Amino acid sequence: MAVTNQMVAPRYAKALLEAAQDQNQVETVHEELQALQSVFNDNPTILTIFDNARITAADKDALMTTLTKDASPLVANLLKLTQQYGRFGALPAIISAFNQAYDEEAGIIAATVTTAVALSADQADALRSTIAARFGMKSTQLDQVVDPSVIGGVRIQARGSVSMVRSSTVSIR
Repeated sequence: MAVTNQMVAPRYAKALLEAAQDQNQVETVHEELQALQSVFNDNPTILTIFDNARITAADKDALMTTLTKDASPLVANLLKLTQQYGRFGALPAIISAFNQAYDEEAGIIAATVTTAVALSADQADALRSTIAARFGMKSTQLDQVVDPSVIGGVRIQARGSVSMVRSSTVSIR
């Protein structure tokens, strides 16, 4: 059975988080990974360069030098290790897994809320508090989606589960 990026990502992320905690570098590593994710989002071909046989070793080394120039030793080591073991393409999944572990450690839950109309600031704050309390977390990172087909309720997605909260004042059948 082939090992996929989704399978290795949590392992790399856990090891990176533990190393960052040991060196009191969690925030630094988190910020650098966010910047790296932006680079990958803007230039997705970077993820395939190290697997491309047409690109010379010198060009690959130059790219790695550029990517690691301003990086902390932990992030630089992650980049070099993933390249060395043919897992550079797994970096977006590793960053995502790191973010999930980071949020878990910080007591933050990510949730997507779908409503028929945009929520007011007060409604969004109330939902953040309710969702955080429901999952035993300190705070909620809330992504709002407006979908007119949602009638009289709120659809909440968090931690792989979906809940519908229907308003008692609107009942359409």
